[in-house]
Amino acid sequence: MSANTGYHYTAEEKLRLFLPCLRQRLWPKRNLFAGPFAGEFGYELMQWQGFVRARKLFYKSVHVLTYPGHDYLYEDCTVHYHDINLKQAGYGYGRLSPEQARAMARAKAAEIHLEDYDVFEPSLLCTQYHKRLFWRQDFRLLNEPPLSGRIYDVAFHFRAVQKEGPDLAKNYNPSLADELAALCFSKGLSAICVGHPDYSYCAKGCEDMRRVNLRESVAAICSARTLAGENSGGTHLANLCGKPTILWANDPWRIDYSLRWNPFRVPIYIAADDTMQPEPARVFIILVDALQNLRERTNNYTQPAYTFPAQRIANY
Repeated sequence: MSANTGYHYTAEEKLRLFLPCLRQRLWPKRNLFAGPFAGEFGYELMQWQGFVRARKLFYKSVHVLTYPGHDYLYEDCTVHYHDINLKQAGYGYGRLSPEQARAMARAKAAEIHLEDYDVFEPSLLCTQYHKRLFWRQDFRLLNEPPLSGRIYDVAFHFRAVQKEGPDLAKNYNPSLADELAALCFSKGLSAICVGHPDYSYCAKGCEDMRRVNLRESVAAICSARTLAGENSGGTHLANLCGKPTILWANDPWRIDYSLRWNPFRVPIYIAADDTMQPEPARVFIILVDALQNLRERTNNYTQPAYTFPAQRIANY
């Protein structure tokens, strides 16, 4: 297990995990305990919750153990919270070993007197082969009425997480964020900032629509025509809302993940794939072009930019 990333499975562990996958797939018990999920928000959105939603059909009741405030992703489930801090959770599916995860799940199941249950945990998704052979995903288009009753040109998600690990450089410099927002205002564009108030920055002059409650965050994203930001959980959430995104990252492979993790196939525009700190003017040019392109392809924003059915993305 790496101190900075997430749990790394040995070859023996990967092989051993095929058996519980097979048993749950072929002979599900009466109830399901899903979790704990204690990894990256993007992985919860684009991987984990999609699998949990697909498994709901096979159980009388489903209990989910995740971060506080994420109930919105698990309708018709009973949601419980753990106390793992996102800033220390690690990357991917998180740092918990299979043994640690099972112990947490069983302790919570005992606390709530749950009987005759399967434990569906992230370790059962440890390789693309486990995902392909045993599991399916089901994605719901997230949509809520705009928070303020009006539509803005752009929502910004400026990541600002002091997280243990190698990705602190993903945080967009606040001075650059302020400059980018000012550019928008100078050209008559309206802008808001979205995200979690503890993990994102609100640029000067932008209306602050950062929210703790995930349903309200979705409503904030639905208040704008598009969302711009570094590839992160915020941009993944926008894509699940059917909103196009303008992305930047310091490596093409990071952009590739965002392009593939796009179940409703919304338009994604790339502002940079060589830096986490692109110059505001560079981002602004792509943003303006994106808005023009969206205006044309959606008949002046009267038609959705997303498509159905949702595309399976489990292999990534």
